[in-house]
This record gives sequence, structure tokens and C-alpha cells, in this order.
Amino acid sequence: MATDNLTTDNPRSPRAAAYIIGLILALIVCVIVGYSELVASRGGSGDAILLGASHMPPAAIGALMAILLISALLKWIHPVLGLRPAELAVIYVMTVCGALLSSFGLAAQLLPNLAGVNYYADPSNEWRTMLLSRLPAWLVPFDPQGPEKQFVTRAYYEGLREGQHIPWGDWLVPLAAWSALALLMFFLMACLATLLRRQWVDNEKLSFPLVQLPLEMMEGGVSTRPASERKLLWIGALIPFLFHGMNGLHNMAPNVPQFRSWFILNEYFVAKPWTDIQGIPIAITFSVIGFAYLLPLDVSFSMWFFLLFFRFQDLIGSYLGYQFDGMPLYPASFYVGYQAVGAAVAVCLSLVWLAKPHLKLVWERVSLGKHKGLDANEMMSYRTAFVGAIVSLMLVIAWCWLAGMNVLVAAFMMICFIFLVVAVMSRCVAEVGLLMLQGLFRPIDVWAVGATRISLGAGNLAPMALMHGAFMRDPRTLMPVFMDGLKLSDGVKLPRRSLAIGLALAIPVTMIAAYVIHLLIAYNRGGVTLNTWFFGANPTLYMGEARGILLGPKTFDVRAPAFFSVGLLFTFFLYFMRARFWWWPFHPLGYAIGASWPAMVYWVAFFMGWLCKNLLLRYGGIRAFRMFRPLFLGLIFGEFASAILWAAITALAGSLAPMIPLT
Repeated sequence: MATDNLTTDNPRSPRAAAYIIGLILALIVCVIVGYSELVASRGGSGDAILLGASHMPPAAIGALMAILLISALLKWIHPVLGLRPAELAVIYVMTVCGALLSSFGLAAQLLPNLAGVNYYADPSNEWRTMLLSRLPAWLVPFDPQGPEKQFVTRAYYEGLREGQHIPWGDWLVPLAAWSALALLMFFLMACLATLLRRQWVDNEKLSFPLVQLPLEMMEGGVSTRPASERKLLWIGALIPFLFHGMNGLHNMAPNVPQFRSWFILNEYFVAKPWTDIQGIPIAITFSVIGFAYLLPLDVSFSMWFFLLFFRFQDLIGSYLGYQFDGMPLYPASFYVGYQAVGAAVAVCLSLVWLAKPHLKLVWERVSLGKHKGLDANEMMSYRTAFVGAIVSLMLVIAWCWLAGMNVLVAAFMMICFIFLVVAVMSRCVAEVGLLMLQGLFRPIDVWAVGATRISLGAGNLAPMALMHGAFMRDPRTLMPVFMDGLKLSDGVKLPRRSLAIGLALAIPVTMIAAYVIHLLIAYNRGGVTLNTWFFGANPTLYMGEARGILLGPKTFDVRAPAFFSVGLLFTFFLYFMRARFWWWPFHPLGYAIGASWPAMVYWVAFFMGWLCKNLLLRYGGIRAFRMFRPLFLGLIFGEFASAILWAAITALAGSLAPMIPLT
């Protein structure tokens, strides 16, 4: 069995200074993201720029730009002082972890959910008697048997008064408990990433679009290429920079012209059946145009085609008199959401089927000790990853049982979350280049395929409501970061176990830092004055849903398994046609996520990137595609640079940020 290519390339481990720099930058990013997303974006995501909410966070790109400048200066002083690409890669991945953990990845969702369920509880919604009293005391910072609006939550939302202090002690136990759950899940994801890396990176050679710009920056980018390519890069960067710059200046001085970057096409629909169509946003996202250009044509085509395909279903449903009701807590119709559930199951099973030869080698390595060298350069040995995945999953299930859930329900929910949500969404980042992740279902929706939601009971629904708000509805978690980091390690000849060291340092340290930063901001400013999604909408959704389930109908909705079957079978059909006919243009992932929020936001950008690449390949061939690649990398760089610049201006000047629809 051939060993990994890193062995022959003789990679060099990063120096200790790289880890120290990475940790310092990750902590700085934590502070910046915390302030940016809680304070500067107090109206939500529509009037500010979220610097840490994507899997290629602008805050991490900004940190990479800063360290590249510092490294160039140090190298000018003495060549030994400059940072190597492998060291830059470790630093970048560490800052990505810091950005995500301070944002949707953990702190920004977890803390307000733990406090908000007590602050927003009142006698009319009956949360305290129906649900909160079921929670163990170690799970939340307030007394679950006590009244609404206890001091620890009231001060969190309304701010401390003179002479009052942050109740750190009330938060210590619940944050330790939730951190244990988060770390177990992150380790499980790292184990899965280790087991899947060779299949996704070496065997299937997925495109990993989010890696390509950071890799260019670490290796010197187009600075070493001909002047014509450098010119194209700067032209590409200038387009979004001027576009968003004009909109930002318009917010500061209304006489400056404005370019509209976001509107909903449905506002022009005034009669049936068009008024029954779900939302069709038109968003100008230059970076996604650049990512789409880097994708295979069938992937970028499917990402805009299937959005329109689902909207066509809305038209047919309206003509047939279908009663439109929504998927719980997602911007999609019920029948579309359950097609997505079936599609996710089909994608997961198909990924396992495609990986059978690789998984066979992994099993032989784990059980029989064969194929020495197969896992020599992975983040951990396959045996460690295999056993670690099983043990961590069992511990996650045990945690849920201790939190009050039935052990079989907990096993079902967590297996669905890890394999149908996290693994499938990670595939979407690796193959499609989605900047953010949000599907159309949670494990509770998978449960409804075969049983009523009310059968879960209050004992399961109460802790699940907290998990939904903290992790499951917006799963912008770390497995995609692990996969992108492993792909990046190939490009810069970074030993993967050196990457694992950086992750092991960054994750727990930035997790604690994010908690401290968020608690300081909330208690000193008051959550009611901060980001309205994190502190208002998100903490109220899931307890409200749980109460509605307990008071709702007890009958089984047969539509769920019916539409689930449609999605399952149609996705298998797409995989069959893709394997049988080379010209088949429809990618199954496009169908699986084609009606989700990311697809809604990005579909126009995917269309524009697909169209540009299609025309260049048709009339100029591969040479034209390669020649114009710097232009599209420039679109990505320019939009992220604009986001960083205007986030800083917004924070300092208090002005309204231009709409840059990255998340």
C-alpha cells in the first residue's frame, strides 16, 4: 500500500512560535467577532456584517492578511524570521476555529439560549411548568424550579445595575457541562474527518473551493505570476470593493448613489399562483460568483437549477389547490422539507457506498493491522479515530440521557445529527463551497417520518429545545473546518498531526475566551440592546415549538413519510443517472440543499459563476478558464476585504453597514 504523498515531500512541522501566534490571533479574532456580531450587528444580520458566521470567516481572512504582512516584514529583516506556508496554514485554521466558536458555531447561540428561556418565560406561555421544570439544575444557569426572570437571566438581558457583579458562579457548571458536550462532538467530527479524508481528498478529489483563496495567499498567490494575471486579480478585487464602497458611503451620505444588492422577487408577484411561491431572493454576492467559477459545471448548475425546480413545484401545488404549510422553523414548504430529509438519507448512504473500497481498507487497518503506512500521516491513526468516534458518540448519548432524554431517543437524535446533518453539510462545503450551513430539517423532523412529535414527551423536548438553539438548526460547526484544514495541509506540505496540535490548542482556549467575552458584553450592555437574532428570536423559537407540540394534534402526519420517500428515491435516481451518463448535468447535492437558505441567498451568484465558466470553456477552452481564474479569485478577495473594512468602519463610526450577503 502506497504511503501518503506527504511522506515523499518531507514536510516540516511548524515551529512553536506558529502555534503561539495562532493562539494569540485566534483570541483576537474571538474578541473582534464577539463585538462585531453582538454589538455592531445589534439589528440582526441584515444591517451589519457577520465576521465569524461562515466557514471562511472574514475575520480569519483578515487575520491571515495581517500575518502575511508581518511575515513579509520579518522576512525582510532576516529570512529565518518569516513564516512558512505550513505555519501560515496552522495559524489560519486556528483563527477559523476562534471565529466560528465566537459566532454561530457555539457561544453566540448557546449562551442566549440558556438564559433566554428563563427571561422570556411567563405564565401565558407556560414554559416553566411544562418544560423548564423538567431540566436538571446543572444544565442551565438559573433554577429550573424557580420563577421567571431570575437575576442571572434578567441581568444578562437588561444589564447590571450599579454595584452588581456578573454571576460567574451561576454559569460555571452549565458552561462546563455544555462544553463537555461540544468537545465530545468536535472530537467525534475530527475522528470522522480522519476516516473520510483520503476518500474525499485523494480518491474523489473534491474541489474544496473555500481552501483555494487562502492557499493562494499562503503560497504568494499571483504575485509570482505574469503581470496580466496580477492585473486580473486586482480588477476582480476592485469590482466588489467599489460596489460595496458606494453602498457604504450611501449609508453615511444619502446623496451618494446606491447599488441594490438584495431584493425579493416575490414583491413583484400580485396574483395566484405566483403569490404561493416561496421566497426568491436576488442577492449580489461576488465572492460566491468566484467560488462557483471554481466548481465543476454540474455542481454550480445544480445549485441554481434546483432552487427554480422547487419553486416550480410551488406553482404546480398552487394549481392543484395544495394547502401550503411550512417546514417547522425553516423557510420552506412542508413537502419540500421532507424531500430534503429523504435526500439527505440518500446522500449519506450513497457516500458510504462510494467509499466502500476505502472503508474496507480502513477496517482492515483497524481490525487486522494491515496496510501499514495507510494512516501514517493522518491527524490520528485509523484505530484511534474509529474507537474514538464510537466512544465519543456513546458519551454524547450518555450526556443527553443525563440531561433527561430517553437513551434510545438520544441515540436516534444524535446519530441523525452527526450523519444526516453534519456529515452531509460538510460534504456541501467540500464539494459545493457553501459559505454557511443551514439545511431544512433537524433530527426531530426525521423522527416525524415514523412517529408523532408529541410521542417524544416533555422530558425529551425540553433539553432538545436547548440543543436546537445551540447546535442543530444552524449547524455551522467545526467538521467542515477540519476537512478544509486537511485539504489545505496537502497544498502547503503540513504534517496533519501538526494541524491536530493547532486544533487541540485553539478549540478549548477560544471556547473559554468566547464565553468570557460574550458574558462581559451581555451583562455590561444588556442583551435586549444587542443582536436581535441571537438574543431575541433564536432563544424563543424552540421552547415555543416544544410547547406547540405538547398542545398540538396527536395524529400522525402521513405526508412526512410520503414526501420523504419521494426525496429518497429521486436522489437515488440522480446518483444512478450521474454514474451511468457522463453528460448528466444534475448533481444530487443540488437537490438535497436546493431549497435551503444558503441556496436561496446564493442561487443567482451560482448562476452567474456557472454562466461565466461555461462560456469561457466553450469559446476559449481550458486555457481561457485558467487565464481568467485570477479575476474570480479577485472577486472573492475583494468582497472579503470589503466586509472587513466596512465592519471596522461600522464599529468605529456607528454607521449602517452596506448589505454584503455572505450569510
